[in-house]
Amino acid sequence: MSYGPPVRSPGYGAPGRIRQGQLELGGAVAHPGNPGSGGPFIGYGVRDWASVEVGADFSFRQWALGYLGGRFTYAPNRDRKLHGALDGELGVGGGAGGHFYCPQQPCADARGWSERAALGGYVGGGAGYHFSFFALYARGRLQATAAEGLPSTLFGSLHGGMQFRIARHVDIFASGGVFGLHNREGGEVNPYWDVGLSVYFDVVRRKQQPAARLPFRMSF
Repeated sequence: MSYGPPVRSPGYGAPGRIRQGQLELGGAVAHPGNPGSGGPFIGYGVRDWASVEVGADFSFRQWALGYLGGRFTYAPNRDRKLHGALDGELGVGGGAGGHFYCPQQPCADARGWSERAALGGYVGGGAGYHFSFFALYARGRLQATAAEGLPSTLFGSLHGGMQFRIARHVDIFASGGVFGLHNREGGEVNPYWDVGLSVYFDVVRRKQQPAARLPFRMSF
């Protein structure tokens, strides 16, 4: 079947990694894509609960897109070794790509993937629980894209995985699940997996909370 490209193929790992003033450099690869798809991303913590992300998603001779998005995190007890976290994400992207299926030769539309402009957006969320140096998490995401000469396509993914901290500010994550797509030509559901790496560090010094003042007492 013909379809437009997904905006963002890999997941993000466990929610609640970065805080205000931290910069995150990461990358991940995933299936779908033939032989795979994925790319690098950069995130910045505007607040403890909100960050912005830019990145790119590639699949060999299939698509090449860039995206811009936001992530909103709820993790009130992240200073504890054991704590839960939730997040939501949304973003937009654009580039080129998609797959055109031609059952009869010669094809009426002979454009290659790089000649098809593509636009789309995504929304998703995740839930996780951190156990000191590792975390368990689950994620879901919906994406919609449109590419020149191809039917508008809706993608959905559900997957769960584990994240391990291998250094103070270095995490690796991997997950597995299902990935589906649907458009006017039909639909299909395939196995899904992803694996990624995240490195994050402070670029703005965090403000220290002022010490509690003792009540004023007069002595004689």
